[in-house]
Amino acid sequence: MQYQSDPNLPRLIGYALIAPRIKVMYVPTPKVAYSSLKLLIAQIEGSYNEAATREIITPNISQEQTIHNYRVHGLKRMRELSPEKQWEVIQSPDWLRIAALRDPLKRTYSSWENRVFLRAPGTPQQILDVCSDVLIDGRVDVAATFAKFARAISADRDAFALVDDHFRPQFNTLYSDQLEYHEMIRIDQHGEMQRLANVLNQRGGTNVLLQRLNSGLGITPNQVYTKEIADLIERTFHEDFEWFHFARHSYTNTHSSFVLDPLQQALLSNLRDTSNRIVILSHAAYKRVGLRYGVRQVGKSLWLRITRSSKRRNIQAYQ
Repeated sequence: MQYQSDPNLPRLIGYALIAPRIKVMYVPTPKVAYSSLKLLIAQIEGSYNEAATREIITPNISQEQTIHNYRVHGLKRMRELSPEKQWEVIQSPDWLRIAALRDPLKRTYSSWENRVFLRAPGTPQQILDVCSDVLIDGRVDVAATFAKFARAISADRDAFALVDDHFRPQFNTLYSDQLEYHEMIRIDQHGEMQRLANVLNQRGGTNVLLQRLNSGLGITPNQVYTKEIADLIERTFHEDFEWFHFARHSYTNTHSSFVLDPLQQALLSNLRDTSNRIVILSHAAYKRVGLRYGVRQVGKSLWLRITRSSKRRNIQAYQ
């Protein structure tokens, strides 16, 4: 296949992660083993900073999620490279270009569970506003709430995708018609993640163990999908099915309901409250850090003015 790369491709995939030592480019897709692969590559590259995981003040539900902070993973981004280097990474056979794929129905549910259902830090408020809970006797019906989300994203996918990359089609994230990948694994297929880990370890001369990060709640797609909703998601993300030839779904049920019991409802409320508190604490920490930084800068400025003024007076005294 001949790949016709858009002249703006380096800018379009500016979020691609670069491991210069092992010459690997990873184009990530949210909710497709993103955290696990980023950690793996950073460890093999030798850029992973474990100490920084305990210092990050950005809002994270768990320490595992700090891997998305630059101070922790230490990998470069495509947009940080010179134009010449960008095209070398994109075109040279010396570089290994990798990506991962996931069944769109599973990925869509996983994205919804993390961003909307659990209200992960950073979820745009406009998405939460149109995806409110469907309640039965004061408790969330997970299947009905997911169905409400599916109808909303189907009605205006761009509105979701533009504000949150979790809801972009994989095809639009990977630019697969313009970029030749050497490894494009399917994480749903048993052994594919480990196979890629072996390839990367061999390239890096390392023996880093693959770790699974940020696993979900254990709710399976079978518990929330109906034929109608599965058809809707297939149409919404039709590019992924057409380009990557994912298998079509086999759901036949016309109704699905999964109402949380009182204990599960209490747990969900606590998880959401915790997420909200993390955001509040993170913002407060940012303000304190910003205030300390500002005070230090003012102090430095005053000190420079005083010392420079003193030097000028001393010089004038000897003239």
